Amino acid sequence: MSAATLHYVYDPFCGWCYGAAPMITAATQIPGLEIQAHGVGMLSGDKSKFVSGEWRDFVRPHEARITAFSKQTFADAYVQGVLDHENVYLDSSPPIAAMMTAQQLSGRGIEMLKRLQVAYYQEGRAIADRGVIADIAGELGFESDTFMAAFDSVTAESLQDHLERSNGMLEALNARGFPAFALEIDGEMEVLAMGHYLSRPTLFKTDIESRLAK
Repeated sequence: MSAATLHYVYDPFCGWCYGAAPMITAATQIPGLEIQAHGVGMLSGDKSKFVSGEWRDFVRPHEARITAFSKQTFADAYVQGVLDHENVYLDSSPPIAAMMTAQQLSGRGIEMLKRLQVAYYQEGRAIADRGVIADIAGELGFESDTFMAAFDSVTAESLQDHLERSNGMLEALNARGFPAFALEIDGEMEVLAMGHYLSRPTLFKTDIESRLAK
């Protein structure tokens, strides 16, 4: 079986990315497959915002469709803990930096990303909040002070470049949006259409395995 990289272009506040989480879980079970997560910063910088009625009206119909297609659910705790509170700040940069930090410290970026998605969409926690990130890092077994020191360094030194490269990849893949997936084998990229696999993560896994076997 060939070694390969699955490129995953995402945003932590993208509901469709949460819907695609079972695809990522399936892909992590493939021996020899590296998964690289590329955060685009959908709500970073001047695009960050507080939760508002307008935001709720925008996301709720999408979330109903996401559940219908992917079977991923949006818990009451998310509605009550996030969407009903207009003091919750939505900023993609901190959770992306947390993913990068976990990857830098122990190669566990995907695990951190998935935990942040659960924290937000299932537990209703404000994942752009520094204290929440520190708590989640501790829950994953990181020493919180060490993690947050590395987090600050990543935020200051690496985050902006990561966002720019991620958006460059999205453009290079001619993706119409995110999440976007591309399988790289020996330098050759193949885009894997999310819509084909969203409700069939097992098929996603077997199709990648068949490509690696070739």
